[in-house]
Amino acid sequence: MKTNFILILALTLFACNKDDTTKPTLNGKWKMVKYYNLTLGTSESEPTNISRSIIIEFSDNGSIGKMSGETVTNSVGGEYELLKVNSMKTLSFGGTKVGEPNWGSKFWDAIHSASSYERHSNKLFIYFNADTEKMEFKKQ
Repeated sequence: MKTNFILILALTLFACNKDDTTKPTLNGKWKMVKYYNLTLGTSESEPTNISRSIIIEFSDNGSIGKMSGETVTNSVGGEYELLKVNSMKTLSFGGTKVGEPNWGSKFWDAIHSASSYERHSNKLFIYFNADTEKMEFKKQ
């Protein structure tokens, strides 16, 4: 009886223990909807006067991934790495940058300096500029 109790307790503790090395994936198609400046406490939503939204598709294996999609006026693509829990690094990112308005240009700068991320069901936040700013994406 005592052995069964210890076994059940051990299994319960093991089942409840979170693995700190588990990294959530960025997989999916995401629409960029807002920028936040965490230092100033300000935000900027997607403008209503742009020709199309920024849509990026992420595909990774939990470590290395590819991104592709469209900014306001251009097609883009690149690679990224998920380093440790919620930490990331853009390895490459490019495409044409012809006629990119401010909303799209900010995305280019932000994705190049991506440093960490959070994923909550249908929302993805990518932090950049030493985690002082973030982009908000909605699942498509």
